[in-house]
This record gives sequence, C-alpha cells and structure tokens, in this order.
Amino acid sequence: MAIYIFDLAVGYAPGGLERAQGYRASVLKDFSHPVKFIFTELPRRKEINLYKNVGVDIKQMLSMHQYFTDNHTLELSVKIEDKLRELEDILHYTDIEYRDTEVRLLKNGFVIAAILLDENNKGYFYGIHYYSRARLIRTEFYTNGISFVNYYVTAKSDKGFYAKVSRRTFYARDGSIAYDQVFKGEEERYIFPDGRICTKSQFVAEFVKKLNLSEKDIVFLDRGSQCEFVQPLFQYGKRARFMTFFHSGHYYEKGEDPHWGHLYFNWAYLYWIKYSEKIDTMVVSTQEQKKELIEKLQEYKRSVPNVEVIPVAGIDKLRYPERERKRYSLITVSRINRRKKIDWIIRSVVRAHQKNSNISIDIYGGDEYGYLQDLQDIVSANHAQSYIRFMGHMDVTEIYKNYEVYISASLWETLGLSVMEAVGSGTAVIGLDVKYGNRLFIQPERNGYLIDFDRSYVDGDDSKLIEDMAERIVDIFEDEERLKEFHKASYEIAKDFSSELIGERWKKLLV
Repeated sequence: MAIYIFDLAVGYAPGGLERAQGYRASVLKDFSHPVKFIFTELPRRKEINLYKNVGVDIKQMLSMHQYFTDNHTLELSVKIEDKLRELEDILHYTDIEYRDTEVRLLKNGFVIAAILLDENNKGYFYGIHYYSRARLIRTEFYTNGISFVNYYVTAKSDKGFYAKVSRRTFYARDGSIAYDQVFKGEEERYIFPDGRICTKSQFVAEFVKKLNLSEKDIVFLDRGSQCEFVQPLFQYGKRARFMTFFHSGHYYEKGEDPHWGHLYFNWAYLYWIKYSEKIDTMVVSTQEQKKELIEKLQEYKRSVPNVEVIPVAGIDKLRYPERERKRYSLITVSRINRRKKIDWIIRSVVRAHQKNSNISIDIYGGDEYGYLQDLQDIVSANHAQSYIRFMGHMDVTEIYKNYEVYISASLWETLGLSVMEAVGSGTAVIGLDVKYGNRLFIQPERNGYLIDFDRSYVDGDDSKLIEDMAERIVDIFEDEERLKEFHKASYEIAKDFSSELIGERWKKLLV
C-alpha cells in the first residue's frame, strides 16, 4: 500500500492549501506505508523549499519529470567549494564575487557563470548559469549531481530581449541522457533515446502507468481542474482508491467571490463534480459544507460518494501570552487580495478609532496583484498610519497571542486557518456571518461577534456594514473582564480542533 498525493503546485503564490498539505504530511509522518507528494510540473528550488518549510519531508517529494530517470532525489548534496575547484580548471575564471544568493565567476571583467545558492544552507548550491557575451546560454540544475540542463535562445517580447528555454535535458546517475524535453511555441515534446516521442499528455499518462497503482493504493487529489494528470489517473489508475479534498467552497452565490462569483461554481473542482462516480471519498472541512456539497451533487444529478468531515488542519497546542496582551489591539492575517475585504476592516477601524483613540490594528500578509497599494492609500487618506500598520508576510504562529482581538472580513472561509490559529491563541474574534469556518470558530457573545452580512454589500452600499463592524470593535473593548472571558472561551473552542483529534480522523480514513 502507498499513498500518492497530487499535486504540489508550481508557480502559484503560497496560501492555505500549502499549509494544509504540510499539516497532512505531519499526520502521515509515522505512517507505516510509503507516502509520496507529487510535483507534476517541474519544481523550482523555491517550491521545494516552500514545502519543506511547511512540513513536507523532501524524501517524500516526487518530481514526475525525474521519475523517468534513475535518480529521484530532490535533496542537495554537492558542496559549492567542490564545484568551485572543478570550475576553476574548466572556466579559468579570474575573479569571484560572493553575493547573498549567488557566487559570480568573472573573466576579464565579465560574468561567465553564476552559482545559485540554496537559501536554507548556502554551503550547497542548486544551479549554475553560464553566460556568453552577457547572454544566458545554459543552466545546470543539481541535486546529488547534475539533474537536468536548460538550454536557451535569445527571444524578443514587448519588454525586450530575454533568454527563452528551447530544450531541457534530463540525466541519469551515470551522466547519460535519460531524455530531452523540447519546446516549440506553446507545444512541448519528450524525446527518449530509444526514439519514442511523447506529447505532454502522453508523458503524464506514461508516468501514471509507471506508478502501477493497485487497489491497495490511495490517490489523494488536492488539485484538479485543468490539470493534465486527472484524466490519466482515472483511466490508468482506476483500481486505486481516489479521495479528494475541497479546500475551498465549491459553489458561489452572486457577490460571494470577486473573481468567481459570476460563474457560480469553483472551476478548481470541476473534475470532482464531473467524475464524482470515480471518486471513493470526498473530504470537506465542516458539516455545513458537507450538507451543501451533497445537495449540489444531487442537483447536478451526479453520483454522491462517501463524504467525510475532517478539518484540513488542526491546532498543535494552545498558545498563551508570556505577558499581557496589548490593550485595544486587533490583528488580521491573510493573503492581501480582494476576497479578504481588508478595505472593510481598515474603514471600520478608522471609524472605531474615532470613538476610542486607543484602538489599533496590525495587518499581516503578502501582497497579491498590487492590492496592497490600494489599502495603503485608504490608510493615508484617513491619516491612520499611526494605528494601522502593514506588517508584511511572516510566520505569525507565536504572534496571535500578543493581541486581544482577531478580525476578519473575508467573504468566505472554507475553514479559516488563520481564524483557527487565532482561537488557539485565545484571541477574541470578530468576523462576518459567512460560510463556513467563521460559524465554527466564532460563537456570538461567547468568544466574539458575528456581523450580519448581505452579499449586496460587495458591489453596493456597504456603509451599514462598516458601521456595524466599527460598533462591534468599540463594544468588544469596552468591558475588559468580558473580553478576558472571551479569551477563555476561545481556548475552550480550540480544544475541539486539536491536531491529535483531527490526526486520528485522518488516519482512520486512510487505513
């Protein structure tokens, strides 16, 4: 028996899904059978490090592209000092420049190569750029030896000239060529030494066949729509047990999401709905989501598989402040995008601050699509820089406990990992009365407040919502003893979401 988890993403901004995959990796850490987290797109070193940092063991990561070689490892083991000695004999460089992320090799004042350093251990490297007359011509990528090489041609776009990958060669352990990947326009072909030529879809199908899935194996699908591995899995791996996880809502009411609300359906789960008869188990985070999912499957006249409720993550421990929480302090944590409606939070805090000048908020999260500048403009226009701060992206695990209140204006949260973590740190919570997670973690008048919400606020007059949020912010700080009781209640609510309890439910499902 083995568990194969599809798919570790490449080229996307990190978010809750990656943290959820890291959590599942911790649950499966002591699993007695092999567990593989699969990259179906060729991962860059930053994605490999991202998943390492959230808790996925690099030994459990499997790159589809390297699976066609005899060297599957993604671990780095070649030291930079050894490579420098080798390159000195080959390139005859005359100078070295040590920089934060690379070591540059120069000859007669020109950079002829740049060694790319691993961010976690700069004694090791993962790649070498080679230049000719200031043009990038080749990049070698390494793990325990040379893994693959990119070859470039100079191309032109609206922004000017750039190095475009024209061919990629993968190598076996002994240095022989395993196969080539050739790019022409939007197409790519895979060419093997025996003369076989595959398209991308054929290549994926060959990979699935090589896994030789049996009825004892579990295939867990985290991503699906428009991913080329889904149909080959259903076609060639049909004896395995298929499980899917709905990390986000599957259906949107009008105004529920700025990006997908006009579609009324989350395209990411198109295949899960379309091929529901091929899926053994669908996993969702809340009972409310399960009820709605079953109703929609029946409405679409699709097969209804077993649907399990298991939160995507859990709380490893309750976190208590070492000192008094900062008085009148709010915190919010999320990716800074339009669905999170951080503009509503800012405007409501500005209004609340007019009634209680002690109130402040720290906003944690990385920018997406330039939305941060819009938010900063709102703060500047209200001269609120002294009490509304943007803290950027950072690990906030031990930070929630320093604040009194967590606030969210997100239009929906399937579970809401940040809200869950905040409750596990004993903060009171203010959030919109939206599906699904807020209704789990916020118990009105016990550990915070749910704000009445109407979707017409999204594109219409939102002044009532802002006023309601501001009033709740002011109110929650008015009675210090009541607020302390809210903190105690959050800790009690958090106990039902302990990692130990949720881990047992995962293990029971996966055996």
